Amino acid sequence: MDPVDISRTAEQYVLTELPSEMLPLHEYDEVHVNVSGGVDSVATALVALHGYHIPKEKIKLVHMRVDGDPEDTTKRQLFDWPQTDGYLQYLSEKLDLPLIVIWGDLSLEERIRDRKMFPDSSCRFCTSYMKRDVYAKWVRQFDNCKILLLTGERSEESKERSKKPVFMLHSAHATNKKNRTVHWLKPIKDMLKHQVRQLAADYGIELHPCYEWVSRCSCKFCIFNTASEMQRTSRLFPEDWEYLKQMEVDLGHTLKSRNGGSLSLSDFIQEDQLSLHSIMWSAELAYI
Repeated sequence: MDPVDISRTAEQYVLTELPSEMLPLHEYDEVHVNVSGGVDSVATALVALHGYHIPKEKIKLVHMRVDGDPEDTTKRQLFDWPQTDGYLQYLSEKLDLPLIVIWGDLSLEERIRDRKMFPDSSCRFCTSYMKRDVYAKWVRQFDNCKILLLTGERSEESKERSKKPVFMLHSAHATNKKNRTVHWLKPIKDMLKHQVRQLAADYGIELHPCYEWVSRCSCKFCIFNTASEMQRTSRLFPEDWEYLKQMEVDLGHTLKSRNGGSLSLSDFIQEDQLSLHSIMWSAELAYI
């Protein structure tokens, strides 16, 4: 790593005092950093490695795919960004940390069709089933082990996240028969958006390509995408966009809503007006 301003290195962002419920860092056998490919997960890995100076041999980058096995041709790669797998390989090599990629038996599309509904802000099963539960199932293979899970939630992101504790016992924690400790820490909870981006830049880490089109590195058709973000992803992935609109028809349920009522994806981005604008723009170019 090239020399960086010491005032902006990862050491600046370590917690002044770790929660008393935690073990001393050196007592954990493994440290799992949940990586989505987003800049917050990059910052989490950097703080673990260069802030707390956790030995590399203890750290694993763990990613949960929501579209399932990428080699399974029966599962459409509908929600994961196609650039994520390659980006995480880049991150793994850049940080010299091993990468573990896991997924559930059902893809997010299969889960949606099974529930006959899309996730929403009050029922985010895209996170609970596809990420948290998948990680919990995977980590239950470990017995007689002390594990620290690090995730990149930040208070600045939302009022809901600001209220969440910085530390908790994970659902896979089982100290009786299994003697498995699983502690969950959110080490960058107080960091700000500009700080996590600057930290990545300081350590020479390029950002996920999706930031060219959206503000958050979540699903490419995330329920929280703005209309303009959804417009851009619809143009980037036109076949998946048409498939997603047909899913709304098949399910009788829409991905977006407004004032408590259903709102189709086409109406959300005002697709009819976009088409008209495209025609007018093409005509202007032809005239010029």
